[in-house]
Amino acid sequence: MSTLTDKLPKLPEIKLPEVSAVKIDLDEAKKPAFAAAGVVDLYVEQVKELPATAKKLQADLTAKLEAARTERTAQVKALPADAKKLQADLTAKLTKAQTDAVAYYEKLADRGEKLVAQIRRQPTTKATIAEGKAAVKKAEATATAAKKTTKAAVKTAETSVEAVEDAAAKLG
Repeated sequence: MSTLTDKLPKLPEIKLPEVSAVKIDLDEAKKPAFAAAGVVDLYVEQVKELPATAKKLQADLTAKLEAARTERTAQVKALPADAKKLQADLTAKLTKAQTDAVAYYEKLADRGEKLVAQIRRQPTTKATIAEGKAAVKKAEATATAAKKTTKAAVKTAETSVEAVEDAAAKLG
């Protein structure tokens, strides 16, 4: 019966030298152990520094937080004064804007007055005004004549009504 190990190829035999033939350098053999000890020592040294480093970082952070708190407190205290200054600035700007608007309005009014005066001096405008005045006088005269005619017509109508009433009374 054959086994799996029987089917594997045979490895050549390795002959190790005898211990007496190998020259071991003891100092060289110790170096890895010394290096490991050096690593551990360095690690321990750095770990010893951690509390001091953490304390320094905490002190720095506390100082920064306190400085930020002081700055924010000063900014909050300055807010009412800043608001008053802003209000004063805005009031000044508003006053200037109002003054500018009034001055601009006055300029426009002066310009308009000059334009109207110029238009009034033109011959066509004077003729149109004269025609308008004449039309007003004619309209007033026509209104007066209409009133008189209406009064006369009313009087005539009243007389006619009286005459009709008298004739009706006579008839019967």
